[in-house]
Amino acid sequence: MLENKNILIMGFGVTGKTALKFLKEFPCKIYVYDSNQDLQKLNVEEDFIIFKDEDLDNIDLIVKSPGIYPFHELLDKAREKNIEIISDIELSYRNLKTKNVLAVTGTNGKTTTTTILGDILRRVAKTYVVGNIGRGILEITREAKSEDYVVIEASSFQLENTVDFKPHIAVLTYVTSDHLDWHKTKQNYVDAKFKIFKNQDENDFAILNYEDKELAEKYNLKAEKYYFSMEKTSEKGAYLDQGKIYFTDGDKTEEILDVKDIKIPGDHNIRNIMAAVIACKLLKIDLDVIKKSIVSFTGVEHRIEFVREVDGVKYYNDSKGTNPDSTEVAVAAMDGDVVLIAGGYDKGADFDNLIEKSKDKLKTAILFGQTAEKISNSCKNHGVEFYITEDLKKAVELAKKLAIKGDDVLLSPACASWDMYKSFEVRGQHFKDLVKELM
Repeated sequence: MLENKNILIMGFGVTGKTALKFLKEFPCKIYVYDSNQDLQKLNVEEDFIIFKDEDLDNIDLIVKSPGIYPFHELLDKAREKNIEIISDIELSYRNLKTKNVLAVTGTNGKTTTTTILGDILRRVAKTYVVGNIGRGILEITREAKSEDYVVIEASSFQLENTVDFKPHIAVLTYVTSDHLDWHKTKQNYVDAKFKIFKNQDENDFAILNYEDKELAEKYNLKAEKYYFSMEKTSEKGAYLDQGKIYFTDGDKTEEILDVKDIKIPGDHNIRNIMAAVIACKLLKIDLDVIKKSIVSFTGVEHRIEFVREVDGVKYYNDSKGTNPDSTEVAVAAMDGDVVLIAGGYDKGADFDNLIEKSKDKLKTAILFGQTAEKISNSCKNHGVEFYITEDLKKAVELAKKLAIKGDDVLLSPACASWDMYKSFEVRGQHFKDLVKELM
């Protein structure tokens, strides 16, 4: 498959470097392209050829990093020449020994769902949690044995460039508009998400939010469908009824657990847990194992993460809230009046819906970053008080002055971090450091 091929790695960040290490084990010629780095000055053990435009005629396969824009000029030229373009997920899948592959995608909730799934499965078998969290998938591709589980958090960027990828169990937490700066249209984005199901057959399982049932039917999924819902339905899957989660396979219904035993806040997390429950029940995991994992789970870093309480005010880090829907969910999960800190890189999102739906819980909004003015216009439209600050440090200082006992200060930017930070993790850690310094 890879022998004697000329392979171009596009993007030489974490994914690209991992791809190079993986491909060096094969007798193939490897080219690397990265417009943001001087590749000649890099201290990299593995040999590679620095790509030049005229080399494209020799390329058989492109491994595209998620950070490379899908409509990049070089990719357009490659498509004209019918050169195959794949992601790291696709490259890994073609070389994995195990077929026990579970994949999770969605606009929000995928990290939490993937983490819960991984925790449950680790209790019964060797399990690798990879993708956007944990190790890169190409790091474990040779290591994973046929009996092991691989749980993948898959982004739309990665799924877009899959061809044969076929997870046995695929989860779509839910889908709404995001990354429109990247995919150009909502339809392109939704198509990329639903690609997770494309190659599944009747022996596989598709797990979806019941709210997306009508949308799912348009894609004619071949896999057996299971749904999770906050209300009892006639569909196979998991649902909430009188404060308890139930699972049904269509013939038998089983109580799973009481939501009072769940430690992470918010209805969205109940949905994430139900999605994980369905997957584990389909894999015949013992109920006691599932319950022990769920009741001990305290959340994912940077996702509605409690930082500390100062003078009766609770501070929460939701730096992973990188779109308006995610922030809306985070605001709804708060107990007190919310001092919201938001703003960041502009992905082309609209913030009106977020502010309108959250206005009754918002005491004020403190805005910073590239989108501050855009979000402030939505605040004006819906009568929400706001302040604009130059950076996150100033925002935290102002929040300390404005919040009173019983309030919740929530960093949930509704935007990516790339205007001011390398990643949402760096932004979230900065917020936590600033909160820990408060007197």
